Amino acid sequence: MSGSGFKTLLSLFLDQVQTVIDKAKKEVKLLVGVEEEVEKLERNLDLVLSVLAHAEEKKITDELVKKWLDRLKEAAYDMEDALDEWKTRVELEVKGAENAAKPQRKVPRLCNFFSGLSFRREVAVNIKEINRRIDEIVKEKDKYQLESRKIELPKRPETSSFVDVSKLCGRDGVKREILSYLLGGSSEVEAGKLIQTISIVGMGGLGKTALAQLVCNDPNVKQHFENVAWVCVSDSFDEKRVAKAIIQGLEKISGSAAYGLESDPLEVLLGRMSKSIEGKKYLLVLDDVWADEGQRWDSLKVTFNLGAAGSTILVTTRNLNVASMMGSSDSQIIHLKKLGDEECWSILRDIAFRGKDKMKSREDLEEIGRKIAKRCKGLPLAAKVLGSLLQSRSTKGEWLTILDSEIWKLKLAQKEIFAPLLLSYYDLAHPVRRCFLYCILFPKDLMYGYHSITSQWLAQGFLGSDPNADLELVGFEYLNILVARSFFQDFKIWDGHVYQFKMHDVVHDFGKYLAGDEFAMEVVECDHLSTNSEKHRHLLVMVDKRMTFPTFISGAEKLRTLITYTGEDALTPNALCSLFNHCGHLRLLDFSGPHGSNHLCNEVPEEVGKLMHLRFISLVFSEKLERLPEALCNILNLESLHLQGCKNLKHLPESIGMLLNLRFLSTSGCFALTHYPKDIRKLTSLRTVLGAITRADRNDDKEFSLSDLGNLKHLRTIRMKVVGNSIEKEEARKAELQNVEELLIYLAGGVEESDIIEALHPPPGIRFSFTDNYWLVPPFLE
Repeated sequence: MSGSGFKTLLSLFLDQVQTVIDKAKKEVKLLVGVEEEVEKLERNLDLVLSVLAHAEEKKITDELVKKWLDRLKEAAYDMEDALDEWKTRVELEVKGAENAAKPQRKVPRLCNFFSGLSFRREVAVNIKEINRRIDEIVKEKDKYQLESRKIELPKRPETSSFVDVSKLCGRDGVKREILSYLLGGSSEVEAGKLIQTISIVGMGGLGKTALAQLVCNDPNVKQHFENVAWVCVSDSFDEKRVAKAIIQGLEKISGSAAYGLESDPLEVLLGRMSKSIEGKKYLLVLDDVWADEGQRWDSLKVTFNLGAAGSTILVTTRNLNVASMMGSSDSQIIHLKKLGDEECWSILRDIAFRGKDKMKSREDLEEIGRKIAKRCKGLPLAAKVLGSLLQSRSTKGEWLTILDSEIWKLKLAQKEIFAPLLLSYYDLAHPVRRCFLYCILFPKDLMYGYHSITSQWLAQGFLGSDPNADLELVGFEYLNILVARSFFQDFKIWDGHVYQFKMHDVVHDFGKYLAGDEFAMEVVECDHLSTNSEKHRHLLVMVDKRMTFPTFISGAEKLRTLITYTGEDALTPNALCSLFNHCGHLRLLDFSGPHGSNHLCNEVPEEVGKLMHLRFISLVFSEKLERLPEALCNILNLESLHLQGCKNLKHLPESIGMLLNLRFLSTSGCFALTHYPKDIRKLTSLRTVLGAITRADRNDDKEFSLSDLGNLKHLRTIRMKVVGNSIEKEEARKAELQNVEELLIYLAGGVEESDIIEALHPPPGIRFSFTDNYWLVPPFLE
């Protein structure tokens, strides 16, 4: 785990400590001493947080510091689990008291799994033990001379407009596109917008600066504009520094004359800029712009607009929001694409074989070199770095070693390729960094689904823990930030939504480099699995098609995430019983497998109820699954239940109303399901329900009906099948859809569309429609 990601985790713990204390005070009498231990825990964590940045720097060269951080991380995870168990057992004790006063139900007694008699003492002992461990860790920080300081970021070298044009490759087409804007004007300029802004957007290392240099040095550009100025803005934005750089570029001043600008206030500098720009056709290149807060640019923009018609600002940035903020229209934003394999080979070859024209083994090395070039995945920076690495190696064996190495383990790659990505990474807020790192758990070239990945972030606690907040919107915001900052690519759009996307291979390698041993992928070829490291907290298991899921996973006791890619019928009841008995800290369990798989999980044993920390479970396309155990309803922390495609599932658990934290429920494609239980109306935390079955013709105590929608005050999206040959309009009007943003209805009975509209009276602004698609799922959520 990176230092910043770990800092986020600890910060989340501090918030959770206070939440747990407040809740426990209200619901049970605290054991004497627990509160004092928690306060001591908070003090220790504050001390640890102050030195994390320094420790993260030193761990690269000091193995003892690295081990110190590992111990701290383990203690922090154990602490979060203890707090989560405390919170959950408080809820279970209250539920147990409530159930004792009610008639016996079919759900197994809660005390079968959790004894409430001594849990407060157990929690106090656990927290005291964790405090003892963290006490020791805090004392050791002085031994390693760890100090409070900020993380030292790699410095990006200042750029200029000068470039060796002969060394650029594969950008002729996009250069012509930009020149057509610069030299030919645009419709927007002709329509009265005097100054146009062209933005080149792309991830670090893609060649944005080199392309801007290529354009800037074109003879036609120099002839077309009266003034051409280049400013390296970089991440430390300062209006005065940018204004001084623009003046230096426009007036071609340097040395003592430039030094004289240092003492001038911003107002004087802007006045001088105005005189240099006013009435002149200029080209201003703003390279590597990071700041996307419009107000910080306002004073400079006023000055930019004083230029003559046809003046142009050319921006390079990693952030799509910057392009919009600077005034580029959609047509004026150049999304820089990857190079082709042949172009990467051309770059790599020119560097690797420099001075080796007469090498006898060149032909053999070229075959290997082309394969290495493919691993660059279109990133020119990677081609340059790997070419430099190969330049000092002349044998076939040495080249094969580079081919077979993981890029993220090569020291030169860490220094050169990852440096620009590290700048982008540290420009993210702490929780967004954590969300990014989680994505490296999945294989390269995977198409991520936006709804699935944000639900998984929610399950891990990356989006916060307020049950009343719209945390899904926080997840979509974080995703949009990562998209805008070029961490994802190859988007698929449906109805204006980005619903699928990929991560560049080099970005994936970069994330793996940062995350270390916390995330892992294992291949199963026998009936047991050893994870090789107890440091793994998030595990993806790929089971050979000929094998069943392992009956034992060594070292998996503290796993938080388990995702399985298995063949049909691979998840046997014995294997699942073993899993649920030994992996009690799981927060996310995904049996959905790769796209197109089915018959994955045929039976869910009662032992699933032991997973008290579980937030997310996916049984998608388990086509032979007929029932869910009532014990599932003991998982009070469950937030997401994915059952789409379980076509033989006959009913939902009767006690599903106990899952008060459930926010997402999907039963689309559960064709054997005849009704939703009445207790669905109790799930007041629900935000999204896909595939609901809702009665229109009556409101009884057994089946979920239209009127029960009125209880679900936080519901935002519902796609439902309406059953019944008539509609009770008075009951239906109780649905109260004021907070619903999207409603999709499939009519399975004799009710007319006009009757539904009249009864539900959908409020203005809601996305409301009927469908003949009984799956009730549009492409971006399938």
